Amino acid sequence: MTALWSDWRLAIALCVVSWGLWAFFGKICADRLGWPTASLLGWLSGTVVVALVAWRGFAWPGLAGALPAFAYGVFGAVGAVFFVKALESGPAVLVAPTAELYLVLAVLLAVLFLGEKMTLVRWAGLALMLGGAALLSLKGT
Repeated sequence: MTALWSDWRLAIALCVVSWGLWAFFGKICADRLGWPTASLLGWLSGTVVVALVAWRGFAWPGLAGALPAFAYGVFGAVGAVFFVKALESGPAVLVAPTAELYLVLAVLLAVLFLGEKMTLVRWAGLALMLGGAALLSLKGT
């Protein structure tokens, strides 16, 4: 378990698998239950899992320290609701990859406000993501 928390590559690989399954089951739930029920049951069960996994390491940071975590939770939950709503009416083969364009916004915000650095190769990667999303959205694909 220590390797999971010490190497970001293993953690991100497990994240990718988890989110891939999340999108897959999100589509099934959206089709069968509708987005309100799918979203509520999904986030309730997810909250229980996070609480069980993170509880031992939890330390209250004070209100000022907790505000970014509250924003993280609210935006994550709101995004998930819209994601499931999109899955309800759109095909998962388009919705899931297009939703990953959130990465472009995350990268731009990290560069602008967190001082993280971009290279030519990283900018090219962002351009390829945007191009891929454009290709996916074409009619007849």
